[in-house]
Amino acid sequence: MRTALKFRAVVPSKEKRGQMDNDALVIISSDGHAGALMADYRPYLDEKYRDEFDDFLVEWDQHGARNFDLPALKMRVDGEFIDEWNEKMVATDRVNGYPDSRRRLKEQEHEGVTAEVLFPDFGLPFQLYNEGMAAALGIPAVDEEHRQAGMRAYNRWLVDFMSVAPGRFAGMAAVSWQMGVDDAVADIKWAHEAGFKGIVLPNFDPKMPLYSPVYEPVWQTLEDLNMVVNSHAGFSSTSNVPIFFPDAPHPACAYRMFIPQHMFFAHNILSHLIYGCVLEKHPNLKVVFTELGSSWVVGVLRDWDYVYDASYFRTDFHDLLPLKPSEYFERQCFIGSSIFSKAEVAARHEIGMEKMMLGMDFPHHEGTLLETTKEYLRATLGAEHVPLEEARRLLGYNAVDVYGFDLDLLSSIATEKGLRAESVLTPPELDLFPRGDVHKPFSASF
Repeated sequence: MRTALKFRAVVPSKEKRGQMDNDALVIISSDGHAGALMADYRPYLDEKYRDEFDDFLVEWDQHGARNFDLPALKMRVDGEFIDEWNEKMVATDRVNGYPDSRRRLKEQEHEGVTAEVLFPDFGLPFQLYNEGMAAALGIPAVDEEHRQAGMRAYNRWLVDFMSVAPGRFAGMAAVSWQMGVDDAVADIKWAHEAGFKGIVLPNFDPKMPLYSPVYEPVWQTLEDLNMVVNSHAGFSSTSNVPIFFPDAPHPACAYRMFIPQHMFFAHNILSHLIYGCVLEKHPNLKVVFTELGSSWVVGVLRDWDYVYDASYFRTDFHDLLPLKPSEYFERQCFIGSSIFSKAEVAARHEIGMEKMMLGMDFPHHEGTLLETTKEYLRATLGAEHVPLEEARRLLGYNAVDVYGFDLDLLSSIATEKGLRAESVLTPPELDLFPRGDVHKPFSASF
């Protein structure tokens, strides 16, 4: 019989504990993005797609935009912050930490970050815009064959990106489930052999939900290989139907209508995993919900636990789900909280101290318009007087547990180049971030 995964206490080895600066903080970003300049994907594509890709590059050079390029930023960010982005990220060349791994390490060390979990971003081969922008502009979605080809090219490229600094990156492979189970299983096995720590879930067709029996070999492979299953905002959803709002009175109004619907389908992955019996069938799967907020899980799990045995709803599913929903979450799920809000930090015990993981979301504007990581952490952890051992867990040790980072290696890096606890956990004298995620309400999901 398989045993459910156990949470492991994380401590450096005795030798490393003796060498460590007691105040050095291991900071791991659970949410980072990396990707090639578009033309640089060409050698990583299967050869049969390269001629088509050459034609696509002409269109990309004229119209393409990544999530942090000007056309995408203008859809959701006030002009003053776009100017700040250009000043702090573009003019300083910091944004080139996205395609250049050596520049990325420089940015990590500048911010006191010792390691990152890496995801794809919008702007993969054959993808002119993110799906929301494409729908709004009336551009057809990329067909599944070319989407899969782009994902494979990205994964191959990311292997080279990560090879510059073994142990500093945990890659999440992009895998399509829509071209057939055999292809998905083969891509997951390839990713495992290539050193990826997990995968990022795709958007699912509502007619073929993630709990469909057809996908059972995929879940079994992920469990057998101990690959983390990651749900990330923008990439993972229980619906692949494009969301857009024609004739909205203003682009900002359309975006605010988009977010609740988008987040519902992303959060809904948890209900499919629990009520679709995926977590019951695969008790050793580790599932992470990244850039989807933290506070939402509190109310959801309370509601589901109540329905489990105290409401008027049917309860004759208990033979299929012998545990309460919160018990499945406690056993197998974690939160890539991304940019902590002060309210989330204050509610850390209610949300789950051993669940939350900091993410700096490089190179997106909400993660990198911060003056420094140190000042941001002072405005959240420092302002809430978080004790050192709790800070260590939120900032790095939880991620070590989930993704299997080498804590001894990262402790050595932190001792030499990281931030010190006193500089991070000291409350600020003034409001450092009057706008942005620091003051986001506890109820907000995004």
